[in-house]
Amino acid sequence: MILGVVRLACDALPDVEIVAEASSGPAAVEAASSLTPDLAVVDLDLPGIDGVTVLRALRDRGFAGRIVVVSERTDGATVLDAMRLEVDAYLPKPDGLRRIGDAIRRVLEGERAIDAALEQAAVLELGRFARQARESSEVDSSLTPREREILELLAEGLTMQQIGRRLDISPRTVETHVANLYRKLAVRSRVQAVSRAASLGLIELR
Repeated sequence: MILGVVRLACDALPDVEIVAEASSGPAAVEAASSLTPDLAVVDLDLPGIDGVTVLRALRDRGFAGRIVVVSERTDGATVLDAMRLEVDAYLPKPDGLRRIGDAIRRVLEGERAIDAALEQAAVLELGRFARQARESSEVDSSLTPREREILELLAEGLTMQQIGRRLDISPRTVETHVANLYRKLAVRSRVQAVSRAASLGLIELR
């Protein structure tokens, strides 16, 4: 359906020719890389692959053309990722499809077509990311090497006794370190501590 809408929009535009169509992310990347069109229309909701991954692959393969995105995803994180990859238009489905022709025309004329509300969502996400990065740095710098070790072992699911044996310290000492971890992470339980540490990028959950 989306291909049909894009075809009709392009047919109505003077001096616009469709040079390739693709129904999968890898095929789209290959076509754009080999044909180097002036503009690519990318659906972020293709099956089997994340649309942002397709955008990143396009840029990594050297595609320097303009990009018009259509997607059901309007969350700040997705829009921010797309803007970081220099998309020129971001149209939410389904309403945005009615404007696809106008967006293609504007982008080919050197304009950008991203709604102010979407740009605001991206800005808010960027602010949240910056706050999280700052908070992560503050917490990270407050942890002692021993607390880092214990945090990793908590994430592995070890008990206080098992952690004590692994590090050759008493369970009571482990409990003291864990209490300090909870305070620094502003949590009250092991699950909260592990979740919080993962969200701040302090540990990787396996």
